[in-house]
Amino acid sequence: MNQAPTADEVMAMLRDEGLVDLCPDFPADGDLFAAGLDSMAVMQLIVVVEEQFGAVVGPEDVGRENLGTPAALADLIGRKLA
Repeated sequence: MNQAPTADEVMAMLRDEGLVDLCPDFPADGDLFAAGLDSMAVMQLIVVVEEQFGAVVGPEDVGRENLGTPAALADLIGRKLA
């Protein structure tokens, strides 16, 4: 089983994959949508999460409550891996 990422690891993934341009001091509870995460990036994000972490993200998971912040996304991945 893969290990759940931290919020910092999620932010690094988002930067590395070019999904959203986050400043170096972007907070773990910062709004990813306000930072530029859009619907196309969300689709790419789901693929990356599944490839890198092995967590299957379903349609019911796609929303601000799960994808709105790096901390929320890390939590979602952790729940999917449990």
